[in-house]
Amino acid sequence: MKTKDLFFLLLRNALWRSGEALPPELPAKMAAKMFWGAEQQAVSALVLETIVRNKVQVPEDLYYEMIGLLFQIQQSNRQVNDELKAFAGLMDRGGVAYVVVKGQAVAAYYPDPLLREAGDIDYYCDAEAFPKSMQLIQDTWQLTPERGDSHYHVNFDRHDVAFEGHFELTRFYSKRRDGYWRQLLQADTGSQVTVDGVVVRTLSPTLHTLYVFLHLYHHLLELGVGIRQFCDWAVLLHYCRDQIDQDALRRHLKALGMERAYRACGSILVSRLGLPAEEFTYALTDRDRQYAERILDVVFYRGNMGKYNKQSGFSGWKHNIEATGIKVSHFMKFMPLAPAFSCRWILREMYEKIVMKAKTR
Repeated sequence: MKTKDLFFLLLRNALWRSGEALPPELPAKMAAKMFWGAEQQAVSALVLETIVRNKVQVPEDLYYEMIGLLFQIQQSNRQVNDELKAFAGLMDRGGVAYVVVKGQAVAAYYPDPLLREAGDIDYYCDAEAFPKSMQLIQDTWQLTPERGDSHYHVNFDRHDVAFEGHFELTRFYSKRRDGYWRQLLQADTGSQVTVDGVVVRTLSPTLHTLYVFLHLYHHLLELGVGIRQFCDWAVLLHYCRDQIDQDALRRHLKALGMERAYRACGSILVSRLGLPAEEFTYALTDRDRQYAERILDVVFYRGNMGKYNKQSGFSGWKHNIEATGIKVSHFMKFMPLAPAFSCRWILREMYEKIVMKAKTR
């Protein structure tokens, strides 16, 4: 069995507890590839727990390394959950409207939430609530969120857990489409998930599904995106299938010019991650599937959030030159999937990198 085929087989078992037969053992070389590949894609716990739960034999030294990493990821999740619960309680007591997006708000739907590798805590407040949330964090936690050069959010850390407080969730660089997106956020009735017995507010399943895809696609165009984000999308579509308004979702995608990109990326959910075809938003065609391998090439080469196969590190002028080259390459590969968005996005990227940088010197 090819490495990628085995990788997706293990992921399908993790996501759906599928009945597909797993190999009884993994030779040392193949087991190491699974370990390293899962780490690059931020799905280590999902893959490794599947190997352990199904008693797939691996070399003893690698087995104990897997157990250790599983424990670390579960402990990290508990730490992030504790901070999320503290944040939700703080906002609720202060009467501040918020929604948590992605991350732990999606992990709650996984068969075992502690196996979804945790990242930042991302939350959104509208124009009225955002200043109140900042003041509450400063007054109660004695923390000063920093904006840096972000157009979307501020950052702060609490007890070694990173927070991103968003005053914008995404941009389309189009007055009409940005306005449409803002209206969706304003009109959303929201939903909630339970994290360790604490209620946490999030977007409605329909809008959350849309946002998880938009976030995924934005990073695909930038430096890269991991399989973890595809897993999140698939989990929402499956476990929230009775709450998602698919007609509304299709209507939003059409209005935002993102239908073809959604279908192309979504073909991977069905063909590789095992999402039942009837649970996907569209009936897929050969045209939808023709970009799947091209997308996966970027996913596996660049890794989670484009961290891998870079030559210049993550800062400095060499990084900026390399990152710009990667973005232009991805633009050329995927522009036909969302031409209006892609062209506006790359022009904005070039403007910010060249014009705005020059103005700040």
